[in-house]
Amino acid sequence: MISIESLSQISGLEKLEFRAGLQGSKNAIRWPYIAENTEIENWTKGGELIFVTGLNWNWTVQDFITLIKKAKKQCTSGLVILTHSPYLDTIPIEVLDFANEQHFPIFEQPYSLPMVNVTEILSNAIIMDGLNNKSSRWFLQNLADNPNISEIDLIKATEIGLNPAQQLSVAFIKFNRITDEEVIKGDYLISQFMLNEGVQLPITELHQGWLAIMPTSAEYCDDSMKRWNQLHQKLLAYGFNCTIGVSDAKELKVIYKAVSQARQSAKFRRDNNRNEVIHYNSLGIAQLFTHIDNNEIDSFCRQYLGDIFNKQDNQSLVLKTTLACYFDNLCSMRQTALAMNIHRNTLSNRLEKIETLTGINLSNAQQRLSLQIALIADRYIS
Repeated sequence: MISIESLSQISGLEKLEFRAGLQGSKNAIRWPYIAENTEIENWTKGGELIFVTGLNWNWTVQDFITLIKKAKKQCTSGLVILTHSPYLDTIPIEVLDFANEQHFPIFEQPYSLPMVNVTEILSNAIIMDGLNNKSSRWFLQNLADNPNISEIDLIKATEIGLNPAQQLSVAFIKFNRITDEEVIKGDYLISQFMLNEGVQLPITELHQGWLAIMPTSAEYCDDSMKRWNQLHQKLLAYGFNCTIGVSDAKELKVIYKAVSQARQSAKFRRDNNRNEVIHYNSLGIAQLFTHIDNNEIDSFCRQYLGDIFNKQDNQSLVLKTTLACYFDNLCSMRQTALAMNIHRNTLSNRLEKIETLTGINLSNAQQRLSLQIALIADRYIS
């Protein structure tokens, strides 16, 4: 994507002068937007480079500060102010200082450089960059959905900066309840995060989610999880509830498997109403459920969970929560009662109720294990 730091390198835009907000130099520019006043909320979706001409509005220092605050909240990329004009002479120093504090980029555009030329040049550059990215995104989608990678694919991967021999960390980002307008902002936030992390590979939409790929190594797997958690926190900060499933591909040839595992991880957590980052390796026995027909899992769960299988009423949820806590505490009555902050007699009554409803004897190790597996599967399949 076109970024703030590359803006003045575009032919025809050399006269744009970077005046403030150097820390935001990696901000990606999705599209230009001309602001007539400070009311930009309904017209920006994320990634816009805002242009201010001063025409039809008497801009004050406080107006600019208000605009910067709103622009930050809207995830716009930066601000270009037209100066030495009949409307604006210079950028007030207070505005530049505030932009530096906020790490928000500001460019100064001389009045001698026509606004129509600037926006046309920038728009054309964005369109051309988008066409190049579209080809790369399509290629990554093809890799993610195709279990067989050819030698031509490996050559193409090298051309877009993807080392076929390097280990990759694969993330599948799944938003919960997202509107069409929020899709643009979500896409921009993820793309911007990847750029800030120094990853040049584009993200791509995949099966109603986003696929992001980050080069890594076996020694830095924990670091990759830390970075995906940072992405998750950023998305949450902007109001996006999402689940991120993660897996690793030791080389590009197994990217299909890694993507499938990342998607299954996200699905498992999302089905359990958990908005978090989850690595496929941490699923434990639940990994098996991703390879078994749902009808088989359904039949197994009904056999061992009986009447509380796939039930969401209050009593069933209480019993299943109690049972899960009981297993998590190694079937210790004392530890389970403490963990749930209930009386031991209450716990005993609940466990007796579970035995009645399921027909399982909790003192039988084999039946207890089957019930524990069914409980995990119930959370997965429901």
